[in-house]
Amino acid sequence: MDSSGFDPSLPGIRLIQSWIREQRVLGIELNDGSRLDGRLAWQDPQYLALQREDSDDPVLINRLAVITIRPLI
Repeated sequence: MDSSGFDPSLPGIRLIQSWIREQRVLGIELNDGSRLDGRLAWQDPQYLALQREDSDDPVLINRLAVITIRPLI
């Protein structure tokens, strides 16, 4: 694992990276009960950058706020 705490060998990290490469549309459920849909632009140890259809700028989602991530298509 590198010094940033981001371990690309972990299965969850690898799966998210494959969804980013494939530009899959995802639904992300947050711990406040809300859900955001879009395509992930990138990830780092603390955040996921979600590109939504209705915005030019990505939404940064703190990983601690995420309950589930699932492909919609």
